[in-house]
Amino acid sequence: MTGPFEVMIHNLSQLGVFGFLLPWIFIFVVMYALLLKSKALGEDHKIIGVISIVVAFFVVAFGGPAMAKFFTNFFGTMALVLAGVLGIILVVGLTGADVSKTLNTKSVLAVLAGIVVVVFVISLGAYGVNIGSTIVSLVFILALLALAVMFITKS
Repeated sequence: MTGPFEVMIHNLSQLGVFGFLLPWIFIFVVMYALLLKSKALGEDHKIIGVISIVVAFFVVAFGGPAMAKFFTNFFGTMALVLAGVLGIILVVGLTGADVSKTLNTKSVLAVLAGIVVVVFVISLGAYGVNIGSTIVSLVFILALLALAVMFITKS
C-alpha cells in the first residue's frame, strides 16, 4: 500500500519539481548571492536579479535531467554523511570532551573537506562518469605527494 508521502513525492516528480524547479531555484540563489557579494555588476538588485534569472534558465536548459539527477544524488549523499557526522559529534559530546575545541582543528576540517570531495566524486556517477581504479590510484598518489610536500615545507 502506498502512503501519502510516497504519492506526494511521485506527483512532485511528475510535475517536474525535482527536474526543473528545485535546480533552477538553487542556481538562481547561488548566482544571485555570488553577484551580490562580489559586486561584479554593481549593487543594483534589479540587474543582479535579471542576470541571475537568465543564467539559471540557461544552466537548467544545459544540464537538464542529468543535472537534476546529480543534485539529487549529491544532496542525498550529503544528508547521510551529515547524519553520520552528527552521530560522531554526539558520541564525542557524550564522552565529556569539549566538542568545539575537538572539531576546531585543521585535521578535522581537512577530513571533512575530504568527505565532501568523495561525496562529490560519487555523485558524478549520476552523469555516467566512471572512476576506475587507475584514476583512484593516481589521485591517491598525488594526495600522498601533496602531504609529503606539505610536511617537508612546513615551517
